[in-house]
Amino acid sequence: MKSLIRRPRNGSPKKLGKRLAVLALPVVAAMSLGVPASAAPGTSTQVQVQVQVLVAGAGGTASASGAGAAVSPQAVTSYISNENDIGIGVSQNNTPPLYEAILPGHRRTDGSPLGWNHAYSFYIGPGYCADAWYWQNNGWRFDPRNTVKGSKEAQIVAIPGEAVARWAVRNVRAC
Repeated sequence: MKSLIRRPRNGSPKKLGKRLAVLALPVVAAMSLGVPASAAPGTSTQVQVQVQVLVAGAGGTASASGAGAAVSPQAVTSYISNENDIGIGVSQNNTPPLYEAILPGHRRTDGSPLGWNHAYSFYIGPGYCADAWYWQNNGWRFDPRNTVKGSKEAQIVAIPGEAVARWAVRNVRAC
């Protein structure tokens, strides 16, 4: 019986199909976070979402970020790093809808593909949780109050003593 796998001259099977499946899975998972499974094509679904303001600093103090301030394109004032294998919703400004773009896994809002000089919030869909870490005093910090349970938009804040508000979304999981 002849094999259905085509082998190149070196004798090893092609792995193209496997690569395509791996690349496609994070996109499908990212889209499922923001859209309820019951949503039919062509219909609009309204979802009430609470906004959680994250905390940073000793004693849970936080300072509000200067939304709308003019910043040169080269000056990054804040970013969100997605340290997961799936995409998350992110916003640069405080505008509806729940998020402005999907940030692929293992990317930051100040890098490719978004290139933003500031970030405002991230969104975790229904049935999922995530932990938000922040950079302060030369290390990553976690406050248990920064565990986000979806469906929720989490607004990042400026971090006391830091010129750039660095936030990392970690451990997206079903909850």
